[in-house]
Parts: sequence; C-alpha cells; structure tokens
Amino acid sequence: MSRVAVRSTLLLIACAVVLVACGGSQQSASTAGPTLARIAGTPDAPTVVTPNLIVLGGTDFPTGKTIRIPFQVAQKDGKILHPDGGTAQLYLGATATSPALGPYPVQQLSLKGAGITFELEDEETIMVAAEVPLPAAGAWTAVVTMKVAGKTVVASNQFSILPKEVTPAIGAAAPTARTPTLKDVGGDGTKISTARPLDLTLLQDSIPDLLAAQRPFVVAFATPQFCTSRLCGPVVDITRNIQRALQGTKMAFVHAEIYTDLDPSKGVAPWVLAWALPTEPWIFVVNAQGTITAKFEGSVTPAELEAAARAALAS
Repeated sequence: MSRVAVRSTLLLIACAVVLVACGGSQQSASTAGPTLARIAGTPDAPTVVTPNLIVLGGTDFPTGKTIRIPFQVAQKDGKILHPDGGTAQLYLGATATSPALGPYPVQQLSLKGAGITFELEDEETIMVAAEVPLPAAGAWTAVVTMKVAGKTVVASNQFSILPKEVTPAIGAAAPTARTPTLKDVGGDGTKISTARPLDLTLLQDSIPDLLAAQRPFVVAFATPQFCTSRLCGPVVDITRNIQRALQGTKMAFVHAEIYTDLDPSKGVAPWVLAWALPTEPWIFVVNAQGTITAKFEGSVTPAELEAAARAALAS
C-alpha cells in the first residue's frame, strides 16, 4: 500500500473516531468558561461533531505534563487546511457540555530546509500547540478554531490522556539498547536504512557507544519507506539538515529504523522496544551525561530540532 493510500485509510478511521462517542470522560475541567460544544458552534449538541478533523501527530500524552502537540487540520476528503496568518486556537474538554480548557495558542510552522524533500505539498508545514498542560487521565476531546480565507473553521478529534508517560521522560537516562551500524552489515547501508537518498553518516554510531564515550547525540527512530502516519514528515531529512548545521561540534546523529531487518512482518526492532515507542517517528536529544533533554513525537521543524540540539550541547 502506498503512503498516500495508507494516509487516506488512517484519515477515514480517525473521522470515524470523531463521530463515535465523543462524550469523553467524566473528569471536570478546572476553569469555568464556554463549553466545548459552544466553541465548536453547536451549543445544544450532546457531543462534538465537526465537518473537519484534527489529525494528531502523537499518542504519548501523560497527565500532569505540559507538552507540545503537533497536528494538522483536514477536511473529510483529506485536504489539509491552512490558517490565515498561521495561527489558531486549541481547546480541550472532558465532555461536550463541560467548560473547555484553553485557548492554547497554535502556530503553523515550516518544515522546509536545505536537503529536505516532501512527497506532498501539504507536508511542508505543521501546526503546533507548543505548551499544553494536560489535565486528568481519560478520554478528552480537542477542538481547534481558526480562520481560513476569512471564514471560521472548526475541527475536532477525541484522544486519550494517559495515566503516565510511555516513552522515556525528559530528564531520564537514555536506554542503552544497541542500534545497528555500518560495521554490522559490512558497510551496506541499505540493510539498515530505508532512507533514500541514503546517508551513511547517520549509520556510523550505535547508542551505547555514544553513551560510553559521553558524547551528545540526536537519534531519529523512523522508517521512511513504511511510515504510516500522516504527520511523519521528512524526519530523517530534517535530522540530516541539523547534522550539517552542527558540523564541527561534538553532537552525533543517528538514524535507527523501526522494523527488524527492515521488514514490518518481523515486528519492531529490539531498540524500539527498549525505548518503548508506541508510534513512529520519534526523535530524542541526549546530552553528554546520557540524559534525555528533548523529545519529539511525529513531525519536528528544523528550527525546533536545532534549538534542542544546541541546548543539549550546552548542558
């Protein structure tokens, strides 16, 4: 199945999720304000149903954390919508009739950069709510409002806030599982990477070796050929772009694939299990002390990744 076909299938599934049981949990919002249904333009509706869909770029949403949420807004036919002025507002609600949390500011950010290629034009930007404090665990509904060609557009989707973080937390020690290198495959990078064009410089170092050498690194867990998310973005290209920007520093850059022997039928690789990745792609930034200083689920912009890598170098 092609990436476009997979994306279309995922979008239809996500649309179905919005239309089924968007009542959410019984957790109450902490601030009084308009209900989520009113914000969505249907004040008397018992559930939130909108003509457009929020396509979330992640699933690791733990209660009590303030996180970055990447997403796109799409029509039911899959067309991506772009907000006037590159801004929007995000709201969260436990139910359609409970007071909404927010608004949280959203910006549309560019993924463009030298050497970064896109299969589709709508991959060139991502919408990001940079700081969203997550409320109690359970089922919640997100609503985005924005202007498109001067008209108000509303989108929604249901998602889960988890009791605890799934992936290694910022501030935690990086897992030591070995990732494969060119030495393991006799120099044939096609055996350990589906990226095209192939960049052998991302296949030189294994994570435990970098940790032992106390060398900071950026690791991109991604499978360009088999990515099944609409928000994959050109993650390996972006990693390569920042590698060039930080050339001459101590920062190392690693690309690790998702599937054993590059074969989805064989399941995920041991290093993916060690890092407890529920989705892909993921990027982690680790400092010289072996501590995770930043992480990104789904798409990340070159500017975001460069800033995180430079901060790790300075820590």
